[in-house]
Amino acid sequence: MTIRAFLYDADGTDQAVELGNDALSHLSDRQLLWIDITGEDPNEIERIGSVIHLHRESIKNLLNPIGRPRLDQFKDYFQINVVAIAANKHEGETSFRTIPLDFFAGPNYVVTIHVEALQFLHDFDDRVRENSGLGALDSATFLAALLDWHISSYFRVLESFEETIDDLDEEILLHPTDREFLGDLVTLRRRVGELRRTLAPHREVFSSLARPDFQGLGTTEAGPAFRSLFDRFERAMDAAEKARELVIGSFDLYMAGTSRKTNDAVQVLTIVTVSLGVIGAVAGVMGTNFQVDFFKAGLHGFLWMVLGMLALIALVLFVARRNKWI
Repeated sequence: MTIRAFLYDADGTDQAVELGNDALSHLSDRQLLWIDITGEDPNEIERIGSVIHLHRESIKNLLNPIGRPRLDQFKDYFQINVVAIAANKHEGETSFRTIPLDFFAGPNYVVTIHVEALQFLHDFDDRVRENSGLGALDSATFLAALLDWHISSYFRVLESFEETIDDLDEEILLHPTDREFLGDLVTLRRRVGELRRTLAPHREVFSSLARPDFQGLGTTEAGPAFRSLFDRFERAMDAAEKARELVIGSFDLYMAGTSRKTNDAVQVLTIVTVSLGVIGAVAGVMGTNFQVDFFKAGLHGFLWMVLGMLALIALVLFVARRNKWI
């Protein structure tokens, strides 16, 4: 289990600190402590819970994750459960897994707890590490920034979906009868659906944060940030719906290409059938047993018959070509 504690000090030096039992007791209004915990050691979770004075219900939720987004308010802090996503690097750009992520925000501190390392938290840490003014922020505003990066991680996966769909569309146009595309499209549609179903339950959390009567820690300073966060969540949902529509469009494109090839094959077979029918008709007439001198023309008559058949076939092909059937 990895525990990182970083103190942002608006009047001093931002620095990593040890998480002692009295870590919260000396924080001033110009300081902000971010505690990031990776792992699931029950003993350590119990210890952290006692350090930051978590309610027993919160500790219970950490030890037995509920697996869905949720917002709970307690006397001195509020807790947010969300579902983060992480790419499966060995299974393609659009493959991802879900990871429960818990936020705790209290006076001058924010805690993040997750069982696996999350890239967006690492990127956020790199971005803000040199920002010495963060200590002046309240914990709710800092939490809003973290949640914004959480939503950004969904946008990155959605962008990879759109890029993959664009590449598939190009390949479908070049090779419309390749059956491998059908499996790719089914997999892509399933993953888009999974992402949308993972993101959608967050609406209750973000809408609650954006409500005018939500004060969190008794302050309304983070209100605009939370309302902006809800708007961004709605844009993410729109992007997920758009990705779903793009996959359906790719299905339509694939089916159109397959239908076009099928129609082309049917047209060719129709022309072949007509040509064979013409040959059969001529051969049938020439094979009758009526005693007519025309049927006794010998080799010359046979050659004229063959030439006539070829001329009729040429006429059929000319008509088909002129009407763009072939």
